Amino acid sequence: MSQGRCSILFLPFNIAVEGDSGETLDALALRGGVPLERPCTGAGICGKCRVRTAPPAEFLTPPTFTERRLLKKAELDAGLRLACCATILGSGTVSVVNPVGQRSHRILEDLGPDAMFVWDGARPGYGISVDIGTTTVACCLLDLQGQKILGVHSFLNPQIPFGDDVISRISHSTSSPEALGQLQRAILGGLSSAFLELTQRHGIRSEEIREVVVAANTVMEHLLMGVSPETIGKSPYTPAFLSHEPVPAASLGLPVHPEGLLKLIPNVAGYVGGDIVSGATAFGLDSGAPLKLLVDIGTNNEIVLGNRDGLYCCAAAAGPALEGARIQCGMRAQAGAIERVRLAGGELEIEVIGGGHPVGLCGSGLVDLLALLLREGIVERSGRFVPPEECRNEPLRSRLGRDGNGMVHFLLGEAADAVRLTQKDVREVQLALGAIRAGMGVLLERRDVSLEDIDELLLAGAFGNYIDVDSAMAVGLVPKLPRERIRSVKNASGLGACLALASPRFYEKTGEAAQKMQYIELSTLPDFQRRFVKAMIF
Repeated sequence: MSQGRCSILFLPFNIAVEGDSGETLDALALRGGVPLERPCTGAGICGKCRVRTAPPAEFLTPPTFTERRLLKKAELDAGLRLACCATILGSGTVSVVNPVGQRSHRILEDLGPDAMFVWDGARPGYGISVDIGTTTVACCLLDLQGQKILGVHSFLNPQIPFGDDVISRISHSTSSPEALGQLQRAILGGLSSAFLELTQRHGIRSEEIREVVVAANTVMEHLLMGVSPETIGKSPYTPAFLSHEPVPAASLGLPVHPEGLLKLIPNVAGYVGGDIVSGATAFGLDSGAPLKLLVDIGTNNEIVLGNRDGLYCCAAAAGPALEGARIQCGMRAQAGAIERVRLAGGELEIEVIGGGHPVGLCGSGLVDLLALLLREGIVERSGRFVPPEECRNEPLRSRLGRDGNGMVHFLLGEAADAVRLTQKDVREVQLALGAIRAGMGVLLERRDVSLEDIDELLLAGAFGNYIDVDSAMAVGLVPKLPRERIRSVKNASGLGACLALASPRFYEKTGEAAQKMQYIELSTLPDFQRRFVKAMIF
């Protein structure tokens, strides 16, 4: 075995990272800022941190048991490895197979038809509103003098290589002395590039940006400010701050006027952040008589129920399954992802983002497929696949198969290596659904109302915008309400951030709304586990 310092070159980025013999490729990629897909943050579960080497790769240890389980023999023979498992013995070169951001991603920029701005009068200069999600970021340039929106620029959150969800990023932020700074530099670098792109596109000097307003979940706000979110990751999940004084944006390295301020939308709790406060204020949950249920379905699911008589909120720890993580063939909503699944004339039909050959399954396609399999009796309400020999749907029976362990899966293509849904995938979705449905049930009980009392269900975020509502109802993700009471509100968080930039009075209202929200920590409820298990049934 080689000893001492080694150098690994990561292609196609031409990033060379030095490390010690015995370190994993994953550790080097993180240290060097290589955009490597790692939804399970190196736990050896997802099998998506794939790299390729020219065999024989003598600078790496032989394939591990995990690699032999998650990769086919032909893939291993062709030099495919998992970065979280492959340990370096010396210097060499690897190619990242599926880099973060390699494919064009579908990012929701639409503020929706409700973008009825109320301006508090003309102000000099320009401003940028920012919606920082765990997966995507959207920046909106506003002309404060002319009182109009000029443009939007969105991008994948550059913190994704450090973890797909907030829990993973909290964990990484405490993993080493420099880790918190890594995460802060990643998001500030992405924002700086976005600000420059927006100002250059519209012929504006950076110095003319006089104000920045940010809506984000609590963890993202901490990472943006360089404040450790460590206490959010353990009970009682208390953040270092709920609200933060405005700071000079230039002090964070953002290209704006030297005196331009950055303002954060206030948070409610560790997992109910400024993003849901922003959306709830934008849609007047605290100011009208109609009883509204606002649900933001993402890697962290935030739910608010109420009206002017009171607001209750909670966070459902559903994890990133509905965004494609932890699903064997799951992926984000990007080119090559199956986004729609339906039966037409007894035949399975799929729609792929960007057309062409499907390479994976994103959240909306996953929900469609599960709804179809439930309707056809191929998946039982318990979540169990029926054995192929017991399937009564003859056209679909041929798509059922078994893996090496005898577990049933469903193929969406003809070839043996086609995109598939596994039994484990169904269980992952059930975990997500159980958390969301149990959270909704708790809020309804606290408000002493039933589903029938809800005047309007508001679905926020990209997932809430792109899912088929009928499919979502069929799997239990969306309550069974009359369709006229259900509305997609697009990027509600981004809308609220824009309104807070256009109107200082609206920004004050976000603080008032946050104060009104009564937070319920689901994990402390003595009967939550019972509720959760019951809610997992389709």
